Amino acid sequence: MPVSNDLILSTALAFCDWSAKHKTRRDMLRSHTFPRPSAPRWSTLDSTLTAELAEFSKNLEAASASGSPVALKPLLLHTCASTFMGYFCGLRFPKGHAKFEQMIVNFDKVFYEVNQGYAADFLPWLNPLHTRHLEQLNQWSHQIREFITTEIIADRTPGVVGGEMTDYVDDLLANVYSGSDNSLDLESALFALEDIIGGHSAVANFLMKIIALIVRRPDIQNRIREEAATVAPGTIPIPSRVPYTEAVLLEGLRLISSPIVPHVANQDNSIAGYPVAEGSLIFLNNYELNMNPELWSEPEKFNPERFLSASGEVRQPEYFIPFGGGRRSCMGYKMVTILGIAVISAMFSDFEVGPAPSVDYTVAPGSLALPWDTYSFAVNRR
Repeated sequence: MPVSNDLILSTALAFCDWSAKHKTRRDMLRSHTFPRPSAPRWSTLDSTLTAELAEFSKNLEAASASGSPVALKPLLLHTCASTFMGYFCGLRFPKGHAKFEQMIVNFDKVFYEVNQGYAADFLPWLNPLHTRHLEQLNQWSHQIREFITTEIIADRTPGVVGGEMTDYVDDLLANVYSGSDNSLDLESALFALEDIIGGHSAVANFLMKIIALIVRRPDIQNRIREEAATVAPGTIPIPSRVPYTEAVLLEGLRLISSPIVPHVANQDNSIAGYPVAEGSLIFLNNYELNMNPELWSEPEKFNPERFLSASGEVRQPEYFIPFGGGRRSCMGYKMVTILGIAVISAMFSDFEVGPAPSVDYTVAPGSLALPWDTYSFAVNRR
């Protein structure tokens, strides 16, 4: 049975109604998406990401060997998906694994479509005009669910090592079978798992836009390379050790200005003197926040230094909220930062990336998503 679009939204971590079970899902996810450098989960992330970056470097070297422009997106998607799969699910599928590769493609198609912004998103009565489109989304979602249930869940039961759940799947299943008042049903657990695994597509698309933004900026690439050289070999860079690279990611998020998940007023109030009734849907204009010349100096310019203090530490103004806030804030923003910094640092340490002939590297604001066939780059091993 295809998964309905309404069901996806009603059970998604960002969009579902607030409840005790939703709080349980967020609390359960927090220890996995916000790993402390001293915790066992960090060691797992470190080893998983280190192995995947080595594989990424090998694949990128092979792809660039001919001297032809390289389509980076499939390589980045595979690296991010494999990292998420290894860290959250304790599994690894080799490159070329047909079902895993199809899952990556399906997630990316869904991510692209839901980021396009159709009129029916705001005017539901137009949905009958999008029947074929919704059927396609349901088909991709159904295929993703089939992969999750047959390749990840299967007959798995929770395993505990040293008193801790070994990964996020174990945590979810332990909750499902706990029988507690706040336990999730299996359907909700599967949606939660799909939500977090699907985050790999957002990270890969974001990294593609970052590379496009700095492809003609060797000065920025060199500074990233210099910072990466200060990190101990064989370990992933902790953000505090590479503040300039983190600032590059933040500046990319500012310019992209992707929409923030809407909120709902839980009481009558007013905003700038305008009455807002309880239950009103509230959209924050992220583009206005990020491109307002009263808030930013030369907002159209790509300038990572705007996020650095005089002493070189990362500083974010309170009006910069790329991941939203409160109960609708992105639960994966720390993973975006960690994975983004690691991939960018590794790539520019080992390779020089430049523009390919006749490629337009314009980065449109308002969405993280890019089509599958997008920017290609001139890549050379250093």
